[in-house]
Amino acid sequence: MRKVQGEGTYTRKSDGTEISYSFEYEVVESIKDIGEAEALALINRMLKVDANNVAREKAKVANGDSTARVLTPEQKEANKKARKELSDLVKLGKAKGMSVADIIALVRE
Repeated sequence: MRKVQGEGTYTRKSDGTEISYSFEYEVVESIKDIGEAEALALINRMLKVDANNVAREKAKVANGDSTARVLTPEQKEANKKARKELSDLVKLGKAKGMSVADIIALVRE
């Protein structure tokens, strides 16, 4: 196993500011790294988490508590294109030695 650095963002509800944060996690490169029993336990945990997320959102929709927006196929395609453009921009910046914070600062100028 090896450790990987990750970066994430969330939007602050009070003012819409995008907040960046870093985190670290371990990557399993082979079942031999953790053993078959632990691998099965992790797989079953993720299946449970995924099923719970879907069921929670369905319950929210049914009870009128969902904040998720229903998008048209055109909106989904436009969002997908925008995400790809942003991803490509970040990859290009990182290839030139820039951090995500540098790229965000450059875009906000």
